[in-house]
Amino acid sequence: MENKIAILALMISGIVWASTAMGYKFFIAAGFSIALIFVVTRFFKMLSVLAIAKYKDVHRLNIKDSREIFFLLLNALFSLGTPIFFVLALSYTSLTNVYFIHYTMPAWVFIAAAIFLGERINAKKIFAVAATVLGMLLISNPADIFSVNLGVIFAFFSAICFAGDIITARELKDYSYHAVSIHSNALQLLMFSAAAIILFGEKVASFSFDSFVVLAVTGIFLGIASYLYYFAISKIDASTAGVISLSELLFTFVLGLIVLREMPGMFELFGYSLIALSALILLLRKADIEDFENLLLMRKKH
Repeated sequence: MENKIAILALMISGIVWASTAMGYKFFIAAGFSIALIFVVTRFFKMLSVLAIAKYKDVHRLNIKDSREIFFLLLNALFSLGTPIFFVLALSYTSLTNVYFIHYTMPAWVFIAAAIFLGERINAKKIFAVAATVLGMLLISNPADIFSVNLGVIFAFFSAICFAGDIITARELKDYSYHAVSIHSNALQLLMFSAAAIILFGEKVASFSFDSFVVLAVTGIFLGIASYLYYFAISKIDASTAGVISLSELLFTFVLGLIVLREMPGMFELFGYSLIALSALILLLRKADIEDFENLLLMRKKH
């Protein structure tokens, strides 16, 4: 029963993230700066997470040692880098293109496992990685697959950060998901607020009341999705979480098609299919190494 609740929580968070990603597209079109988007949404996301913890009557946040702080910092960096690169990518290509490249994450996790942990490489895994790369090239520019597409590059960085987010979150799975959610979101807010003030200056303060309200509501829903995500990842294994998360691709494809009127071409559809197929192959494989998710060679605390 607990697993079913975790799966449902993960799917709900996927729907929220897909809807929010579509919202980012509208925010960018309306002229919102990336600094404004992230300072406001992350502030209200943090308030939302704190409100949930208060409602759940959480008193102890069991972060005890430097190892936990280290992984929380990493998780916060990856969690922050994922949406930043994602939104940057939206400025150069379609929502559906960004999402499918974002979900090439399993290929990069496998490559890291092969390099750092010596996971065996076989024909099926090679095919999956090759299909991922070909899918990205087809999405990038069907007319000239060797041209530079900034949307694809930023989406690729988002996928790398996404992989790091999942790995570090799993490293913290033995601890309270309340603690992970609160501390990770607090660190994200501090990191980006400091960077936004230094790099963007007055652009952070220049916004209307209406835009503030819209971004605040977005942040609140992101906080709910974040809480559900950390709850789910603490209850189910990474492979199951990855497969369930692929449902987000379907949500995004439908939203892009119906709301944004993004009609993918034949090459793009073929690229989407290759990426989805390779993700399933890699997520459903049985890893032949111990502690597959422990890519940083850190011993788990029991």
